[in-house]
Amino acid sequence: MMAPALGLPDLTKPFELFVHERQHLALGVLAQRLGSWKRPVGYFSKQLDTVSKGWPGCLCAEAATVLLIQEARKLTMGQKIVVYVPHMVITVLEQKGGHWLSPSRMLKYQVVLLEQDDVELKTTAIVNPAMFLSTENPTEKLEHDCLLTIEQVYSSRPDLTDEPLKDPDLELFTDGSSFVQEGRRMAGYAVVTTDKVLESGTLPANTSAQKAELVALKQALRMAEGKRVNIQTDSN
Repeated sequence: MMAPALGLPDLTKPFELFVHERQHLALGVLAQRLGSWKRPVGYFSKQLDTVSKGWPGCLCAEAATVLLIQEARKLTMGQKIVVYVPHMVITVLEQKGGHWLSPSRMLKYQVVLLEQDDVELKTTAIVNPAMFLSTENPTEKLEHDCLLTIEQVYSSRPDLTDEPLKDPDLELFTDGSSFVQEGRRMAGYAVVTTDKVLESGTLPANTSAQKAELVALKQALRMAEGKRVNIQTDSN
């Protein structure tokens, strides 16, 4: 099967842009109505940047949408673009964007998605660009809830809390450090209770202070397996 031949953009008509993100690739079809069917006038395939590749899938779609809108504008020349994307990009940006995006990137996405008169966003259940060209109803109901998906994947530990537990089985304190003494770098960690040292040890000389803190926390969690525990640490 071959993709349809591209037509020439008609700047007197609005454009329709279908966006999909797959394996950190932003894929898109830019089309215009020709009679009763959609004629493609542009195909897009762009790699997401390194930062956005580490985001949840629904936020990767956010990055793909912004990237392809910018690419499409090279052809649309200010004409209206109706953008179809299989994610709730506005809701995700407003409710989850602040947890993952830097302030400068957040501002950029808001400008592209919310503050441009030539862009209209619509949600679609279609995830295959070929289906976009053949369907008459691209705004079918989504098969997933973006916010719920992010919560389930990245907040999947309801047993963890930043508030101390009442009547825990254990109360542990952890510390890790890395320092230079007499010209030599040294590192170590410790896990203690209020009255005794449960475990302590040295770490390789190239261990950073942050890694030493993580080692201490890991050992404390190992000791507390299957128990209710409060773990106090001086590091975020």
